[in-house]
Parts: sequence; C-alpha cells; structure tokens
Amino acid sequence: MTETQFKDTKGNIWTLDINIGQYLEVKNKFDIDLSEAFSNDNNWIAAIAAHENITVLLGIIDILTAKERESRDITLDQMYEGIDGDVVEHATEAFIEAVVNFLPAHKRKAMRIIVDSVKVGMRKVIERVEAKELDIEDLVETELKKLER
Repeated sequence: MTETQFKDTKGNIWTLDINIGQYLEVKNKFDIDLSEAFSNDNNWIAAIAAHENITVLLGIIDILTAKERESRDITLDQMYEGIDGDVVEHATEAFIEAVVNFLPAHKRKAMRIIVDSVKVGMRKVIERVEAKELDIEDLVETELKKLER
C-alpha cells in the first residue's frame, strides 16, 4: 500500500490521491482550501487529524473515492460498512499524506515538517498515557490486595 491508501475492514484498499477537480469540489462543498492546510484562520486539518470532525473527513473521502467506488460497483453505504474507528484513523493518515502530496513544492516541505512533528508528538503522548496506565494498574492492584487482607 502507498502512504495515501487505507484498508477497510472488508479488505478493500482505498486511494486518496487528490486532483484539481476534487480540490474544487471539496472547496465548494466544505469551504475548505486544501492548499491552506495550516492557515491561522481555519485550522481544518488539525480538527480532522484530532478526529474532531469525522463527518467532514467522511465527506472528503466520499469525494476522493467516488470514481474508484463507481469502477468497483460499490456504493457509499457499502464502503461505510467497512469503516470503523481503526479505519478512520488510517484513513485520516492517508488523507493527510494526500494533502501533503497535493500541495505545491514550496508548501509541501513545510507541511511535511509539520506532519512529521505532529506524529512525533502523538507518539510521545501515547507513550506517556501507556506509562501512566501501568502506574494506575499497579496502584489498583496494591489497593485490591489491601482490601483482601
């Protein structure tokens, strides 16, 4: 699979490469300018990356996969049947990579740095949460042993 693809729960692989027609459709339908991924006025991509706007993400995926679905004779509802929380996460990553690839070269490098920095930050947050989870499990186990006495 490429960085702009994701696999659904049914095993279908979907490609989220962006062309200018899809760019215009996203802009018209959602008032989102894919070429302004991290503008100060409208940080739409941060909301999608944080899974705060799954409805918009799914709407954009609808646009980006329309021809692929048509060629496979798969309806949007059938595609949605193969999307769960884990798939949303992978689709989000594929979409962000598609946006990076769509950007003009002068914006692509800056966006790549931002995306990679966010990934590093998310990994650190996950590591901290996992470390705290172990601490909490140890605390609960200790307290349960006290109750057993």
